[in-house]
Amino acid sequence: SRPSEKGSDKAAPENTPKALGRWRCPAMEGLEITFDEDNRIRVMPKEKFKQTEDLEAECNGFAEKIQAFSGTVDMLVEVLDGEALKIEEEKLRAIGQRNRAEMEAEARRRKQLSMEAAIKEKTQELERLTFQLNSLEKVEREQQALIEKLSNNETS
Repeated sequence: SRPSEKGSDKAAPENTPKALGRWRCPAMEGLEITFDEDNRIRVMPKEKFKQTEDLEAECNGFAEKIQAFSGTVDMLVEVLDGEALKIEEEKLRAIGQRNRAEMEAEARRRKQLSMEAAIKEKTQELERLTFQLNSLEKVEREQQALIEKLSNNETS
């Protein structure tokens, strides 16, 4: 059999109704319920609520500054990307010019070798022709001498 609550001498537990229909809630202890100037219910003390609003305003200002900074960073990244592309183009152009200069030097070296070979060929041909000329002049002198000798023999 269960003892009745009316006749009980024991104190009521914390989460049961007490006298005059009031409830005691441990989580609500220390809370002050107030109304603000717009008749809205406030659970937080006015000073803390004001601090919270100030903090919210600071956070919003900070978020705006971060957004502006992000925009600036995006613009900077865009500019730097453009400059990087220009640098890459110039680097490729410089590599192309260096390759052309190296190819030009190689072409000049080959042309010089070709001309030296042609000079050598022409020098050899000159030597051959000079030798042939000397040989023909010798033959001509011998033939002139023979003609003179034969002419002198006929006239005598």
